[in-house]
Amino acid sequence: MKPLLIVLSTLFWIAFAQGPDKNGYRWIDSDTSAGPTFQWIDITGSGTRIELGDDDNQGPFYLGFSFQFYGNVSDSIRICSNGWLSFTSRSHQFHHYPFPDLHEPNALMGLFWADLDPSADGAVYYLADAHRFVVSWVDVPLYGTNDNCTFQAVLDSTGNILFQYLDIPDDFDSCSAGIENEVGLVGLGYFCDGEPVENYVHDSLAIRFYQLDQDVCPICIGRPYEKELAGIGVIPFVKVWNAGKSPASFPATLRIGQQYQEQIIVTDLVPLGDTILEFPAWVPGTDSYQLELFTLLAGDQFPQNDTICSQTFASYLGEMRYDDGVPDTWFLRIGSPTIDWAAAVRFSSPYPEYRLLGARIFVLDTSVFERVLVCPGDSSGPDLDHPYFEAESVAASQPETWLEVPSDTLLSSSGDLWLVAFWPRRAPGPRIGDDQTMPIDKCSYFGSPSIRWISYNDGDIMARLKVDGRTGITELEPVKKLHSLLPNPFRHKLHLSITGCRKQRISGVIYDASGRMVRGFVLQTDREWVWDGTNQKGMPVPQGVYTIVVDGVPINRTKVVKLK
Repeated sequence: MKPLLIVLSTLFWIAFAQGPDKNGYRWIDSDTSAGPTFQWIDITGSGTRIELGDDDNQGPFYLGFSFQFYGNVSDSIRICSNGWLSFTSRSHQFHHYPFPDLHEPNALMGLFWADLDPSADGAVYYLADAHRFVVSWVDVPLYGTNDNCTFQAVLDSTGNILFQYLDIPDDFDSCSAGIENEVGLVGLGYFCDGEPVENYVHDSLAIRFYQLDQDVCPICIGRPYEKELAGIGVIPFVKVWNAGKSPASFPATLRIGQQYQEQIIVTDLVPLGDTILEFPAWVPGTDSYQLELFTLLAGDQFPQNDTICSQTFASYLGEMRYDDGVPDTWFLRIGSPTIDWAAAVRFSSPYPEYRLLGARIFVLDTSVFERVLVCPGDSSGPDLDHPYFEAESVAASQPETWLEVPSDTLLSSSGDLWLVAFWPRRAPGPRIGDDQTMPIDKCSYFGSPSIRWISYNDGDIMARLKVDGRTGITELEPVKKLHSLLPNPFRHKLHLSITGCRKQRISGVIYDASGRMVRGFVLQTDREWVWDGTNQKGMPVPQGVYTIVVDGVPINRTKVVKLK
């Protein structure tokens, strides 16, 4: 018997629930003080006996009501001699699997999934009424032994599932218990082959599988990443989930360090649905920051999962990327039969002057790239004829790792950077890692450069650029005030002047709210520069918040608002 867990009030019984799985199912057992009470239901006199042979599956048997299970509604179920129920499977599999598992059977409730033989002894019964359906295996032996087992499943019209165990061989572990959906991709296990040890199935045990009506929670903080570039605007994005059965409206709040706290109201998030939230831009200094994301739903039945925390560190030495770092075990493989084929990722120059230290790409195998290069370009494509650096015939040293291409190139550029990797001619590989978990920027491309570039909208190619933005920063002298802006906000023109600086000329960059560079400029001390609200190509920028950075120093920045 597992030790009882003590709680102060039964109002908090769900605090000890295990799960949820991706469909919101959880379990709680009678060994928890707030769990279900074991109450055996004897149906040997009132129920219908099923003549099951060894490794037998019969049905369908009608429940007497409609039962929702992993999003599907059924009014009947099949019963297998080997201690499990399924809404769809005709298998009679005696070899048990963990939950979930892709093998048949699926749409599965495994009470005591083991090699049982009701043809040798014992019996299986079922009883159906308008509110519950009960199936009992009574004194059914393990195959080839004299060890008998008595257990049952109770399904009720509210969607709850109860497993009860009246008589089980001591310390028997060659079995599994749990539930899974119709394809075996989502499920919730309780016990399998002795793990976890505290969940051994034993006499007088009851396990309830259920869903909550109201429960929302954060899933992850996608960005800021664990490392960010200092002085560069970051658009934080997070993912929150409605783990309940009812639509939910609630606030989600993100805190970064001591200065940043923003809130977004989520409205009518569908049951079991998730959504990505983008918060206002945050600009890190050279420091480490605590991240905290929390949700607050009125009537939340499981507040213990309402908060997640992480950390980020920002410096001028780091990487640029547009993926969340998870390749998702999926890889992009295209190429043949075109002559030239390449994958590319477009980045924005982070600083007016910086050192490009290298590139890297996540790959599945050790196939050779014909060449890898970093070059200038714009939103229409890379300038392949003027690379900043280039490497030929490069490959990763081992499968499923990063291909590293080193560099040491000083750049003074305010335009786009393109990382481009070419397959060997007419070759279908290598395979490049594709992060499909949370595409956050349409910056990945593929195609035949001699024909056209195609935007890759289903994911982010796993590629990074390593940069060092400390170049020239230490040469700045500390001053109290480097710039003034009039007016702020503005409609047509923004007047910028430099005061209190010993330098004759100072460079600056204007970024939009997503951290992308809009245009660069050069100022002369004690003179005025006027921004007419256009980008580097002379096109008017939309209404919004923009950040002006002077000489790339975080303290010498300010936000301005452009009105219509």
